[in-house]
Amino acid sequence: MKLGWRIIAVLSMVAVMSTCAAFGQQYLYVNNDDDSGGDHNTVTAFKVNAAGQLTQIGTYPTGGLGTGGYNALTSIVAAQQTGNHACLFVSNGGSNNISAFTLRPSDGTLTPVAGSPFPSGGQGNNYGIGLTVADNKILFAGNTVSNTLSVLGITASCELRLGPTYSGLSGSPDGMKVTPNGKFLITAGLGFPNSFLIDLSNGHLTQLGPYPAHGTTAGVDISCDGTTAYFGDAGIGTEVEVYSIDGGGHLTEINDYTDNNGQNSNNVMLSANGNLLYVSETASNQVETLSVGANGALTFDSIVSLKVSQFNATLGMATVPKGQGIFVAETSPAQVGVLAAQGTSLKEVANSPFVLNDNFAFIIGITAVPGKSCP
Repeated sequence: MKLGWRIIAVLSMVAVMSTCAAFGQQYLYVNNDDDSGGDHNTVTAFKVNAAGQLTQIGTYPTGGLGTGGYNALTSIVAAQQTGNHACLFVSNGGSNNISAFTLRPSDGTLTPVAGSPFPSGGQGNNYGIGLTVADNKILFAGNTVSNTLSVLGITASCELRLGPTYSGLSGSPDGMKVTPNGKFLITAGLGFPNSFLIDLSNGHLTQLGPYPAHGTTAGVDISCDGTTAYFGDAGIGTEVEVYSIDGGGHLTEINDYTDNNGQNSNNVMLSANGNLLYVSETASNQVETLSVGANGALTFDSIVSLKVSQFNATLGMATVPKGQGIFVAETSPAQVGVLAAQGTSLKEVANSPFVLNDNFAFIIGITAVPGKSCP
C-alpha cells in the first residue's frame, strides 16, 4: 500500500538555542495545552534575539482541546521546512486531533490550514498525543490512551492525511523519535521501550520489540549516528537507560545510569554536538547535565535549579543546530526558561523565565525554526 497523497520534505524540529552571544534569528513555538473548556487550546509564537530574549509574536487558537498539562509528554509540537515553505503541527490530546499551520519564515507568524484540526487516528485524552517524523515526509502520532500509533502524510499545503493506525502495542507511545536515517521509530512506552521498522514507501510499521527496562521509560533521544538511544525514566530518583541500536533496529540495554540528584527524570536531550545529555527533572524543577562517553557511559557534570515564582515543573527541552544551551518548557505557571551553556554548566539568561501570563496554559512541548538537526 502506498500513501494516496503527495508528501513533501518535512523536518521534525525541537526548540532551538545557542549560547548567549550566538542565538541568531530563531522562532520558538509552545503548545499551551489548554483544557479550560471547549476547543480553546492555543499555540504561542516567540521571536528570539541574539541575547536569548523572547518576544511574543502572537497566540493562535488550534481549534482543538489540550490536556491541561496532565502528562509530561513532550513531543507534542513538530515543524517542517522545505525551501520557503514551512508547516507547524500541534497536537490536541483532549480532542484527539492535530492542528496544522503554515509558518511565514520572514516574521514567524502562523496561518491555520484549511480543514485543521485533523484526526490523530486514536485517543490521547488527558495523556496527550506525541508527534515525530520519518525521512522528511511522514508524521507519526502516538495516541497514548488508545495505545496506538498512526501514520499521517503531509501535503504541499501542510494538510495532514491519515493513513494506517497500529494497535496492540506493549505500552503507551509516550516519548518517541525516529532514527536520523529514517529507518526506525523508537518509543519509550512507559517502561516498555520499543522499536519499529519503517517502510519509507508508505509509512507502514513493523514492530521489533518490546524490550525489557529497569524503570519507567518516558522520554527518548537518539545519537546522530543512530546507534544509541537514551531513555529518561519517571521515578523517585534520576535514571537514564541507554540502549544500543543495531543495524536491524533492535535494542539492547548497555547502561542504567542512576543518581539521587533529582526526581522524575522523564525528559532527556542530547546537546548539538552529542557530547552532553541534558536531563529535565520534572518534580525537582531542575536540569542535570551528564557527559556522554563510549558504549553508553554517562558521567555527572552539573545541576541548575530553575527560577520559580510558584510550583514549577521542567518538561520539554531543545537545542540549536550549532552551539550550546537549551530552552526548557515549564508549567504552573506556564513559562519558558532560557539557559546558556558554559562548558558543562547551564545558567539562565537575563529575564528568564519568560512567562505567558495565561492562567490556562500548561507548557509541555516546545519547538522552533530552525531546529537541531544531524549532519
